[in-house]
Amino acid sequence: MKAYRITIQLQEVHPLMWREVILPATATFSNLHQVIQKVSNFKGWALDEAGSLFEFNLPEENLRITNDEEAYVEHRIFKENRDEVGKRHEDSSEEFKAFNESRLKALETEIKKPEELHIGYYLEKYQSLEYVYDYDEKWRFIVGYVKTLEDYSDNFPILIDGAESAPIENLGGAEGYGQFLEVYHDPEHPEHKSVKAWAEKQGYKEYDKNTINEKLKEIEF
Repeated sequence: MKAYRITIQLQEVHPLMWREVILPATATFSNLHQVIQKVSNFKGWALDEAGSLFEFNLPEENLRITNDEEAYVEHRIFKENRDEVGKRHEDSSEEFKAFNESRLKALETEIKKPEELHIGYYLEKYQSLEYVYDYDEKWRFIVGYVKTLEDYSDNFPILIDGAESAPIENLGGAEGYGQFLEVYHDPEHPEHKSVKAWAEKQGYKEYDKNTINEKLKEIEF
């Protein structure tokens, strides 16, 4: 079976959290989203209606792949009424010209659902993919292409290597996670015990390769 060896790196967080994974080449962007969730401490429920939004950005393709249903519907309506929407933006006042030009450019970006597209073409062509999870906290990952394997024998992803624990939700993004780590690893800090207790309840765990690999087997391709 064909597969890809990839790296997953969480941006703007120190020390660097990274993972190296093999996943079947049949993976969709939905599968890749699930892999990123499983190798981190996130809950992995972002595909649910009530869950956090995520997206893969491919500006070279004028493409955004997301579970944002509102954006998907909005783009579909735009395509059906392109001339009318374009004229309305052009007729706007000078005061709002820059805003409307930016808005029109965003509407022109193609919106696709993550389960609709396989990653292979885009990963091989661009060698890296940007993934943003949770629009409030904006956790940003870079997925990097390492190489293609032609004789992969499993039908699920496998974690090969990695380092550092990943954050949990509701920490205030990369900046908040940095502050959390300072308190978490400082026994002398007055809030150390309460922060550790809170983190344990939230499911914060040190990096554990075996546990992550068990989670990865849950992904269906």
